[in-house]
Amino acid sequence: MIERPSARLILLDPQDRLFLFKVHNPAVYDPADPFHDPFWVLIGGMVDPGEDYAAAAVREAREETSLSVAGTVHWVWQRERVMQWRERKVLHRERFFLARAASVAVDTSGLDDREKSWTLDHRWWTADEIAASPERFEPVDLATRLKLLLRDGPPAEPITLS
Repeated sequence: MIERPSARLILLDPQDRLFLFKVHNPAVYDPADPFHDPFWVLIGGMVDPGEDYAAAAVREAREETSLSVAGTVHWVWQRERVMQWRERKVLHRERFFLARAASVAVDTSGLDDREKSWTLDHRWWTADEIAASPERFEPVDLATRLKLLLRDGPPAEPITLS
């Protein structure tokens, strides 16, 4: 099975709003929870060979949104799961990092053609807006986890997501 190291950025603005992309690619899903409709996801992507996970998360934010990170990046969550990635199963090894955006001006012109084909929307969300929304978010318990991060700050050790 192919392994895919992935870095995700929990990117907050000064008002504690979280930046998310709305994506839709029915050929990419979790076989344990085969959801094929559009959903909201954190900035992120594959870690390049030899690249640090945190550096990859920051790079992805810059490439996908032109947003830069202000201050320290904290590794807060991790998970491994098998995903259906088009025609094959892939083991995703994900690390999630908490950071603050240096600005809120988003420019998605850096998305490549493949990313543009599945990206439907983007916006800044509060934890309460996520909790109240009928839409799907990834991770599915994002509202609860975000509220805990905002209340308690980064954990001493990364939390493993199920």
